[in-house]
Amino acid sequence: GSMTVHSRLLPHGKMENSQEAPPVSFRVEDVQGRRKAALSWVSQGLLLVAVVLFGCGNNISKQIASVSLSKRYAYMLGLSTAVAYVPLFWAILLVLLKTRAAPMFQLRYMWQRNGYLAPLLLIVLAALGDALGDVIGAICTSHVSGPVHSLLSNCTSVFVAVLSMCLLHQRYSMFQLLALLGVFVAVVIGILPSFASDSSGSNPFFAVILGGSCIFNAVAFVVKELIFTRYKTWRADQDLEGGSGLNIFLINSHEAVFQLPLTLMLIPLNDLLKSSEGSSWSYLKEAITCVFSGEADACGPDAKHGELAGLCVLVYVVFNLLWNMGILLSVKHAGALATFVALKAIFPVSTVLFEYVDWPLLGKKDFSWLIWLSMAILLPSIACYQWASQLQAARAAIHPSLASCCWPWGQKRYLQSSSVPGH
Repeated sequence: GSMTVHSRLLPHGKMENSQEAPPVSFRVEDVQGRRKAALSWVSQGLLLVAVVLFGCGNNISKQIASVSLSKRYAYMLGLSTAVAYVPLFWAILLVLLKTRAAPMFQLRYMWQRNGYLAPLLLIVLAALGDALGDVIGAICTSHVSGPVHSLLSNCTSVFVAVLSMCLLHQRYSMFQLLALLGVFVAVVIGILPSFASDSSGSNPFFAVILGGSCIFNAVAFVVKELIFTRYKTWRADQDLEGGSGLNIFLINSHEAVFQLPLTLMLIPLNDLLKSSEGSSWSYLKEAITCVFSGEADACGPDAKHGELAGLCVLVYVVFNLLWNMGILLSVKHAGALATFVALKAIFPVSTVLFEYVDWPLLGKKDFSWLIWLSMAILLPSIACYQWASQLQAARAAIHPSLASCCWPWGQKRYLQSSSVPGH
């Protein structure tokens, strides 16, 4: 249950474009400059390593927590992070507004109509997407092995591409689409063992549901992308100075406020996915008892060490928040591309950790060779996709019509819109 991690990878790039005055003494400046550059490289490297480690911690602690919560109460993994996001993101936003790091007019933008739907209404849609994706993800956790869970999150990129093409009229080259097809093939190969036998630790029904639920997170990502692009147009129209792009914490804090009640409204999904029956209210009371009572039998008969449920959930929430913050800092200081690569390293690293480390409550897991084959296809496909995306962006920078598109209607649409300013 991360708050759609992909939504952090919006192309903010780097924000330093200040020109420095010419140096007084070249030699002193040169030494200082080199030291600064070395420090910046080290800090960027550490941030990227932190993203990988916290991401692995997030995956492993989520699997451990799902075992102690039992299949019935795995929903609490989604609710616990939804609760934690609200105070964290609002505290950070208030600090940013107070220190003027986020200009006040950005808050105003969130609440105004600006000729479109108010961004706030779009945020409700994003929150619903993330709540659905995260809750279904949480319920499926105890039915799907760690590496498969990690692998299936890659479906989000494929859905984002399809939705961006349909809704944002974004153009994808044939090369980009072939690379995404590679990602999809890798995911399918990775979940094949779950159909073959039950010993793989993954239930095929829940694996498919989990992969499909990524479309909700993808909708949330595309909606947030839309808010960012509309903000740029609005700021240009208003002729406002200060703050380069819309601050990500404005989006996150507002989304968190809506995601929490929506997550509570999604308790009936437990019924739908056969994890529980009975009223939502009584289920919530039982689930809270399971987490906070510290009693071995509070989480039901199939929970392993139910008395540790509260501690396991707390560890998971801490890793999840550290991971989210690590990603945000990494995008800002190391750039979106490096962060994207670090995020993709989580799947292979966590698979090795699941396979070779004897984790408490989980033990060691033996995975099918197909998981490794899937990894061998996934990583080069992602690398090709990133490379193809950079080529596409370079073509679009010269002129939007040069961004190649393998869809026949893409060409026409751009011919019509090329006369419209802002395209």
